[in-house]
Amino acid sequence: MIYQRHIPGDELFAAQLEALMQNGRVATLGAQLVGMLATIALFWQYVPLAVTLLWAAGFFILLLLRSLQMSNALVDRSYQTRPRRVFWQLLLGTALTGAVWAVAYIYAASRVPVTMQYMFLLVIVMITAFSLGYSVMVREYFVTYVFASLWPIAWWSLVHYWDQSNNLLIGLLLLAFCALLISVSERVYNSFRNMISLNWERETMAQELGDLTTSLRDRNRQLRDARRQLTDLANVDELTGLGNRRLINKVLQDEINRARRGSAFLAIILLDVDYFKDYNDNYGHPAGDGVLKRLADVMQRATSRAGEMVGRYGGEEFILILPGASTQDAVRTAERLKELVAVEGIPHEKSPLGGRITVSQGVVSVTPDAELTAADIIKRADNALYQAKHDGRDMICIG
Repeated sequence: MIYQRHIPGDELFAAQLEALMQNGRVATLGAQLVGMLATIALFWQYVPLAVTLLWAAGFFILLLLRSLQMSNALVDRSYQTRPRRVFWQLLLGTALTGAVWAVAYIYAASRVPVTMQYMFLLVIVMITAFSLGYSVMVREYFVTYVFASLWPIAWWSLVHYWDQSNNLLIGLLLLAFCALLISVSERVYNSFRNMISLNWERETMAQELGDLTTSLRDRNRQLRDARRQLTDLANVDELTGLGNRRLINKVLQDEINRARRGSAFLAIILLDVDYFKDYNDNYGHPAGDGVLKRLADVMQRATSRAGEMVGRYGGEEFILILPGASTQDAVRTAERLKELVAVEGIPHEKSPLGGRITVSQGVVSVTPDAELTAADIIKRADNALYQAKHDGRDMICIG
């Protein structure tokens, strides 16, 4: 992601058009309507009422059309898709508006008293000066209005200097005023362009920083997910979804430490699937894998207390870690597990124990002291499991 130092020219031009229409639409309509009402108030006694009303109606329609054109351009964002077309439409609208004032002044100059004429000229000048504040966002727009409104009046006054004693002075003053407005508009216009550029740069930088922050957040989340997946791969048995031997050793050691601190019980059940090799030889290894998955589900259903864990210790051997369980508690869990395996009723034709899958279990419950290790507990459970298998399998022995 590369930060752009300067706003592209087409984006700057579109931003100027947008600002002009957003700020100038209501201001243009309001200022021109005020000027129109002032004109009616000045001329109604000296100009035929029909002419005044016809001029006002036509002018009002022109203003509404200009406002509608700006509104449509803002709604459909044509100032971005077709900026040149919108630009020329705006120039045409402001030129017609300025020309209306120039024609109205020239028409009224010979029909109203001089005092009213000068007051009318003051209205036109004030509207022009007021429009500098909102229309200079597009310099050509303001300059066009000046040249369409004041410029013709200035030259008409100079050409007809003999009609009234002040026409020459008015013409010269208007020319000087136009030059002053254009000079001021140039500075305001440049300041406005710089302001747009600075705002665009700030917004662009903020957006790119936001995108970068979002990207970094996504990358961090992906890294966390990847670490979690790696942890799962390292600690979870792929076949059964249970904890593998590595996780078992860690959890068992943690539980030993916790039981040692609280002088609490800790029990484990080590179990083995009876005659599993015969099952694989008879049904095939894929079927054997299915049996291990079903038994894993059964063992998880047999452990319901918080903190209890089921893991695959290796091959067809599984282990249950039961924090806080006494020997009696652990035996009850083992018996429940034995019943659930029986209810599951997985066929095993080669098993002499009723033609179904059974498990042998070795149970150990201890209150760990400083000398006891995880290997010691597992060894005792393994000895108990060996005894259960030696006694005929499908048995529960306590170590």
